[in-house]
Amino acid sequence: IGTETEYGILAPDEPAADPEVLSAAVVDSYPGPGTPSLAETHNRVLGNGARLYVDHGHPEYSTPETTNAADATAHDLAGDAIVLRAAAEASRRLGVRLKLFKNNTDGKGSSYGFHENYLLSRALEWESIVDALPTFLVTRVVFTGAGRVGLGTHGDSAEYQLSQRADFFERVSGLDTTANRGLVNTRDEPHARLSRWRRLHVIAGDANRSPYATWLKLATASLSLAALEAGFTPPGRLADPVAAFRTVSRDLSVRAALPLVGGGTASAIDLQRRHRDACAAYLATAEFAEGDEVVREWSEVLADLDRDPASTADRLDWTAKLGLLEAVRERQGLAWDAPRLAQLDLAWADLDASASPFSALERAGRLVRWIEPAAVAAAVAGPPTDTRAFARGHLVENHPDAVVAATWDSVHVRDSRGRIHNLRMSEPLGHARGSIDVSATID
Repeated sequence: IGTETEYGILAPDEPAADPEVLSAAVVDSYPGPGTPSLAETHNRVLGNGARLYVDHGHPEYSTPETTNAADATAHDLAGDAIVLRAAAEASRRLGVRLKLFKNNTDGKGSSYGFHENYLLSRALEWESIVDALPTFLVTRVVFTGAGRVGLGTHGDSAEYQLSQRADFFERVSGLDTTANRGLVNTRDEPHARLSRWRRLHVIAGDANRSPYATWLKLATASLSLAALEAGFTPPGRLADPVAAFRTVSRDLSVRAALPLVGGGTASAIDLQRRHRDACAAYLATAEFAEGDEVVREWSEVLADLDRDPASTADRLDWTAKLGLLEAVRERQGLAWDAPRLAQLDLAWADLDASASPFSALERAGRLVRWIEPAAVAAAVAGPPTDTRAFARGHLVENHPDAVVAATWDSVHVRDSRGRIHNLRMSEPLGHARGSIDVSATID
């Protein structure tokens, strides 16, 4: 499992500043261990095995490969801490205050991504993925949505919706990630042995601030995909997934009837329960990291949403944010088109803890603490120990002068006589701790 986050960036005192320049400054300024930015690439591999780079005018952070949702969430949160530290250093160097936001739209027609990556067996037929995945991705918004003030790509219609990404998808599947987006992305770039592995690149999800929501998003997806690989296919497919995406996102009651292939309807919660049941049946036949915990939390959050969506405000972004906005609306007599509400929506995504209502709720103990701070600190400091990210991060941190270049599946190192060697790592679960000699010198 891995995630990629494109962060919104702004210089509040110089709003016309070029975001490419600001993003490059963030990447280049990170003071932790990492490869240098060579030849204006602004692309660095870090000592924790992650990648920090500039993409389409945004600083982007890709986590290292992980084997479970808890580790993936810790490394996702580590990305927030790393880019925040890098932005602080860039602000000092530039003499310009920078702010970073973990959201997915600027409200002016632009949408930037939060991407999930799952390693699947090549034996799983692509048609099976396209058949099952759209229904899962569309209906999981009831617990993965980050919440958004405004409807439409420009947010020019008032009201509130569950997802920041729903209005930016036009088709069921496709390769594009910046226009004419498909719910199922067809990119086939596993960064591993092509004959054995497929990397499923999921672009339809929101960037969550809540660690619980991030964990549940990654955990349910990885478990569902494992069940699908094993032949456990849930019944029921949406007749029009793209239209249903918008319907689910605009349905604050989470009870909208969604048309199904072959007739009949079902709610998003009903369809999620079918996916959960398929996963529970799969777990009766196989072991899966966090499997029982995933099904338990999945069941509980669906039951709570069915009973009263507001009861999940201690765990989910969209309900927690809605509760805050409704309180402000009632207290100040505001309509949904009030600029104050749009400002609070943006502030929710602000990584600066002193400015974000999300962080204020977290400090007040009103949000579930799901990932311990120590786990996040460890993810900032070092790579996972059970994937090839361990070797990559170890080399970058401990032998920085020898690392010529690093990618996901190889590291080029120069020995003491100037010869360059390519350490190939085509197996994502290889080169973990215990399989390499960490005390060795590069000679």
